[in-house]
Amino acid sequence: MQLKIYHTNDIHSHLENWPKIERFLQEKKATDDKALFFDIGDFIDRVHPLTEATAGQANTSLLNHIPYDAVTIGNNEGTTLSKEQLQHLYDDYTGDVLCANIQNTMSPFKDFVIYERDNEKIAVIALTVIFSQFYDLLDWETEEPIAALERVLASLPEDVSTIILLSHLGLPMDEKIAERYPEITLILGSHTHHLLEEGKFVNGVLLAACGRYGEYVGEVTLNFNSETIVSKEAIAHKVDNLVATTKDHLQTQLFFETGKQLLSQVVATRPHELTHSWYEESELSAFVNQSICEAVEADTFLVNAGIYLTDLPRGDITRFDIHQCLPHPLNPFVLSLTGNQLIFLARKIMEQADSLRDYPLRGYGFRGEVFGQILFPRITFDKKGYVLWDNTPIIRDKIYKVATTDTFIFAPLFPVIKELDVSLKSEQFIRNIVEENLLNEKR
Repeated sequence: MQLKIYHTNDIHSHLENWPKIERFLQEKKATDDKALFFDIGDFIDRVHPLTEATAGQANTSLLNHIPYDAVTIGNNEGTTLSKEQLQHLYDDYTGDVLCANIQNTMSPFKDFVIYERDNEKIAVIALTVIFSQFYDLLDWETEEPIAALERVLASLPEDVSTIILLSHLGLPMDEKIAERYPEITLILGSHTHHLLEEGKFVNGVLLAACGRYGEYVGEVTLNFNSETIVSKEAIAHKVDNLVATTKDHLQTQLFFETGKQLLSQVVATRPHELTHSWYEESELSAFVNQSICEAVEADTFLVNAGIYLTDLPRGDITRFDIHQCLPHPLNPFVLSLTGNQLIFLARKIMEQADSLRDYPLRGYGFRGEVFGQILFPRITFDKKGYVLWDNTPIIRDKIYKVATTDTFIFAPLFPVIKELDVSLKSEQFIRNIVEENLLNEKR
C-alpha cells in the first residue's frame, strides 16, 4: 500500500496563498481517497481583519473546503483567543482536533486518533508549545510535551503500525523527540517556520515541515509491504509554482474586504488625528502610553515605535482603523523593578536602540516592518550618562512598574528582562485597551 499525507503549517492567515493551496489539496483529495490531510497549527493570525472580526471562525470554515482530516493548534490559536473563543473555534469543523498537552473539562481536543487504511492502523498524536503565562491566565490545564507524549504512546493499541506526530513545538524539539522515540514514523513540524524541502531523517524518523505563511505545501509518501513501512519520503511544493487563476486575487480581496466591513463599527470621533512615527515619540504613542499605564497600573510603557503602523484619523475611528494601526497580537506585561534594576535595564536597552531602529523583526507578536525607535517615556539621560526619571535621580530602593509587550519578553534581544519579575497583566491586546480608552472618551 502507498499512503500519501498532505500537510500545511504556520499559514498565519496569509490568505493570499489560500486559493492555490485549496485547489491543490482538493485535487489531491479527489484523486486519492486514502490520502490524509493535516494542518499543524498557527492556521490563524489576528493580523488579518477577517480573522480578527470572526475570532478565527472564518479561517476554520476554510478547513472544511478540503476537508482536512485533523488539525492541531499553535500558539496563535492557543494564546491569542480567549478561552471561550478557543473552545468554540472548531464547532463547525468536520475533522478531528488534536492536542494531547492542553486540556480541561470543556476542551475540544483529543489526545490522538486512529485512521485505518487498507487494514493499516495509523495513530496521529498532536502536541503544542506551552507558554505558561498565557495558558495560566486563560485557565487552561497544560502538560509538559514529553510527559504528554509518553502518556499517549503508552496508551496506543498494540496493533498500530504507524505513528504520526503533529508537532507545534519547533525543529529543535522535533529532533530531540526523534532521537528519543524511534517508534514514531513521521513528525510533521511547525512553530519555528523551518522548511524541510525534502524532509530530514533523524534516528530513522522522518521530519517534514513547510516553512511559513502558506509558501509551501507538504507531501509525504509512505510505502508499506504488509505491515512494514519499506520507504518514506517528503517533498515541499512551492505555492508560487502552483497554477493560479484570475479568481484567486478576487477571493483574497474578498477575505480582506469582508473583514473590513465586519470591523466597521465606529469606536470614537475625534477632532484631531493621532499621528505616528517609527523613529520618535508621537501623538499616538503618547495616547497609547497613557492608555496602557492606566489599564495595568504601570508607571511607563516600554515599547518599540514600529508597532504603530498608521495614524488614527480625525473624525470617525472604526475598529478596522485601530486594527490596521495595531494589528499585532501583543499583550501588556508588567515588570516590577527596583530603582537599581531600572537603571541597569535602561542602560542595556538604550545600548541597543540605534542598532534596532531599522531591524526587520519577525515574530514574537510583532507584525510590523521595522523595530523602530525604543520608546521609554519618563526615562532620560543627563550629560554624564546618568539615568533619570522625570529628569530627577532614580530612587534606588523604590519599586517602579514598567509595562511592555511580548516582543520585549520573548524576543532574544533583551536577555536582561528574563531575569526580572514579569507578570502578564491582561489577555486583552494592546489595541483592545486603546479601543476601550477611545470608547471612554466618547462617553
